[in-house]
Amino acid sequence: MTDHSAARTLLKFCWTVGSTLCFMIKHMRKITEMRCTVRHPSTPALFWCLIIVLLAFPAHALATSERVALDGAGSPAADTTETTEYLFMPVDEPAFTTHEPLYFTVGGMRDLNSRFQLSFKYRLLDPDSLPVEWFPPLAGMYLGYTQTSLWNIGAESAPFHDTSYRPSFFWQGASQGKGLTPNLLRGGFEHESNGKDGESSRSTNTIFAQPVWHTTFRDGRSLAFAPKFYLYLEKEDNADIQRYRGYADWVVRYGNEEGWILSTKLNIGTSGRGSGQFDLSYPLRRPLFARTGGFLHFQLFTGHGESLLDYNLDKDTQLRIGFSIVR
Repeated sequence: MTDHSAARTLLKFCWTVGSTLCFMIKHMRKITEMRCTVRHPSTPALFWCLIIVLLAFPAHALATSERVALDGAGSPAADTTETTEYLFMPVDEPAFTTHEPLYFTVGGMRDLNSRFQLSFKYRLLDPDSLPVEWFPPLAGMYLGYTQTSLWNIGAESAPFHDTSYRPSFFWQGASQGKGLTPNLLRGGFEHESNGKDGESSRSTNTIFAQPVWHTTFRDGRSLAFAPKFYLYLEKEDNADIQRYRGYADWVVRYGNEEGWILSTKLNIGTSGRGSGQFDLSYPLRRPLFARTGGFLHFQLFTGHGESLLDYNLDKDTQLRIGFSIVR
């Protein structure tokens, strides 16, 4: 290895170590304060510390460098190559892509209402940009946005009941999924609010980590397990939200991409209360690409907090039918 490459590797290592230490020192006080106020902080806190290490430190144990020695004239005897492997590498996808499901449904048990969701993400850096060439995992930095609305279309003047706005900034990387290593990993910051003021104001700031394990069976069906763990940095407008939402979304997706897909999301709060959402979809047209096309969509929600405004309320079970573009 040449002096130049050795210096560059040393700079990469120092940068990742320094950035991780700065992050941990900056947020140590908040994490310590949360340990005094949260009933079960140890598991998500330890999990997040592990995710920080995975995101910040390249897998130097897996890294390999191949250099060809110089010949007697001082010029390369062959082409010089250098390959560096990381535990998680950026996902090969367009810069602007889908994020969470995108659907429009109508139904309800008593009053007619609608629930719909928009979601997308944008990769900040191109794979061939200078920062990414210097440190490839930077290609996994994203801005995300998800908006979920409840619309009382059966009421007079058809007002919107509540809308949740969720901008996020996160890193995403994929692996080969060997052993217990997840196939995909996301981690970052997310803000959620309903855009209201006064007594109706609701908002949270969280840091989250979401590993995704995925397997495909011989008959074409697939199973994905994607729990999303989070810690609350700020929740003043809804100080007891963890009692109803907990510290994780337990997400499971099963089915055939050419047929029925069932997605389930469960939340269990520290009080034992929670919620369940079940989405069943079937393609009405050929998929444009993975998860995207046109689908008949059924949705069932039961439990607390279908909207952020009603995070602590258990309303009627809601059954809706509609159309989804991303499932």
